[in-house]
Amino acid sequence: MNNFDKIINTIEKEDIKPTPKWYFQLKNTTFWTIFVLALVVGSIAFSIILFSVQQTDFFILQHIHHSTTEAILALIPYFWLIAMSVFSLIGFFSFENFKKAYKHQWYSVLGLNVLLSLLIGTMLFLSGGAKYFDETFANQVEIYRSVEEQKTKHWMNPEAGFLAGEIIESKIDTLLIKDFNDKNWTIFYHDMFIPPIIELEKGVKIKVMGGMQSDNAFKAEQIRPWKAFENQQKGKNKRKN
Repeated sequence: MNNFDKIINTIEKEDIKPTPKWYFQLKNTTFWTIFVLALVVGSIAFSIILFSVQQTDFFILQHIHHSTTEAILALIPYFWLIAMSVFSLIGFFSFENFKKAYKHQWYSVLGLNVLLSLLIGTMLFLSGGAKYFDETFANQVEIYRSVEEQKTKHWMNPEAGFLAGEIIESKIDTLLIKDFNDKNWTIFYHDMFIPPIIELEKGVKIKVMGGMQSDNAFKAEQIRPWKAFENQQKGKNKRKN
């Protein structure tokens, strides 16, 4: 009995049946879907990481009473870092099941997935998609706190020297602001340098570093815009008018 006959005999004896074509098509489609989904989630995660970094005031690190490493780690959006890492691995393992995937080295496959996530995530960030996704998650997921909420929480800490709010009255060397908890504060900033980007006028949101003088008085050491671009745009519009 030759090899061909042996194979036929084995097939008949064990009742082996060919795997239908639709099975391989379904398998391939499933893995492609998983790969694309992992890429999308990884891209969103990276875009929100970029958005978080953009909104972070790294100059405050020197004023936080912890080590620089501890302070930086406190500002990193762990959820999205973990999400990006997990879904990059999911994308990698799904790609490993594609046809002809064996021809590629594992590190090139993983690198490709990460690179695509970085590129697409950067485009999402530049187009404003990161802010949209961040706010959408905050509205839909109860336990999720947006970048803006995290930023507000940090700056609503006058005992530690951080205060933020909206100007409701501006005088020489003095500001009256309403913080994000609707509490009024008198801000003293005598002989302090004010960056040109800031317009200390009613309706402008600012963040202040300094120290409390009383329950509703605050001595400023630095004043910065809550959102630099927002204040720049207001200034441009005002000059046009």
